[in-house]
Amino acid sequence: MNKGRTLPELVAEVTHPGESFLVTLSGGADSVALLAALTSLGHRCRAVHCNYHLRGDESNRDEMHARDVAHHYGVDIDIIQCDVGTYRATHPGQSIEMACRSIRYEAFERLRAEHALDSIAIGHHLEDNVETMILNMLRGTGVKGLAAMRPRRGIFVRPLLRCTKPLIVSYLQEKGIGYVTDSSNLSNDFRRNALRNDILPAIERYFPDALTGMSHTLDALSNQRNILEITIDEEYERYCRADGTIELERLLDETHYPTDALLFEMLNRPDYRGYNPDTVANIIRSAGASGLKFCGTDGSSYLLDHGNLVPINEDIDSDQEIVIDISNLRSWPSLIEANIITPNEFRPQRDPMTAYFDADRLADFKHIILRHPRPGDRLQPWGMNGSRLLSDIFTDMHYTHRQRNMSWVLEADGVILWLVGIRASRHATVTPKTGRILAVRQLCSHTCI
Repeated sequence: MNKGRTLPELVAEVTHPGESFLVTLSGGADSVALLAALTSLGHRCRAVHCNYHLRGDESNRDEMHARDVAHHYGVDIDIIQCDVGTYRATHPGQSIEMACRSIRYEAFERLRAEHALDSIAIGHHLEDNVETMILNMLRGTGVKGLAAMRPRRGIFVRPLLRCTKPLIVSYLQEKGIGYVTDSSNLSNDFRRNALRNDILPAIERYFPDALTGMSHTLDALSNQRNILEITIDEEYERYCRADGTIELERLLDETHYPTDALLFEMLNRPDYRGYNPDTVANIIRSAGASGLKFCGTDGSSYLLDHGNLVPINEDIDSDQEIVIDISNLRSWPSLIEANIITPNEFRPQRDPMTAYFDADRLADFKHIILRHPRPGDRLQPWGMNGSRLLSDIFTDMHYTHRQRNMSWVLEADGVILWLVGIRASRHATVTPKTGRILAVRQLCSHTCI
């Protein structure tokens, strides 16, 4: 596990020098230790606390403690007052747990972008990850589910995943730092609590090294997941066209992998989208037919057409294009504010809502458009080597299927320059030789064009 390393040392292994964080601060031991360690390592932090108002005075106590902790470490804090009842009324079918999760992740991403922070830091620790592995196993899962949470996934960072709860508590005691305990964690009304409070302690009574063994298992499964994902990516590139169509008959004829397992992974790539094994088996049985529709629980769907699985979208016009004339700032729609500035006026900010381009280099492109994302779209991000699928970026941001489809991209001669309001590419960027700079900023929601 931690092999004698201190909590800040384990956190430093996951974080990057100079990285800034929105720290999710519940006021419990894990989140308080996370903020303490990150600030001790010199990271710029801002805290966020969600008050769900579900535990009466205790909820308000947690909020006050979170404010005090943030003040103690000299960081600003945002308090999100959550109306869970109203949210559930407008999102039928969501449990209280799922509604709280949706509310907080929407708030986290909004605040991260608003304050131009690099990442969102969450205080999950080793025991949390072991619980996730076991719960996934009991539900029925494969290597990906058993590997549980990752230390880093896009903008979300979990620096404490290799830290045990005793190490966290010991760190706080040494520093003389207080924390609060959520009384609902002591109740076994939720499956995770029953696992934490009763089942795992019983296992450890009979197998004292169980946590160490399960930690090693998580490490091995994580490595195997990485290998699996590389294989799935290669097969996806081989059998999936640029528009997202899967050449099903060719896949069934050629692949030497188990076809049901491979197709399951491809349809649910990169994360589970609700195509279960029964749906996959039905697709394979029907491979020779046409006109059949298969749906995932995330709202996506495919049409079986002459041996191909064609992605369909029933509510967004994915072919909509808005032609942009770089020489005419009025050609930009209301979604975007566009201005030409000089290098002397250039004051770049780490703000995903704004992007900057070399205006003269853009003038070399013949066809510049705004359009919705399409299956297979890739972005070559600024500051990174290689490229990323837009679908992977959306997954990191916990975007719903509809949010993905309603997003916009700025494209020039087939090259994506900017995933609007989210991330810019490394094409036509500003350099010391740039004479004129095009500054573009998203002003309103994806739907306001």
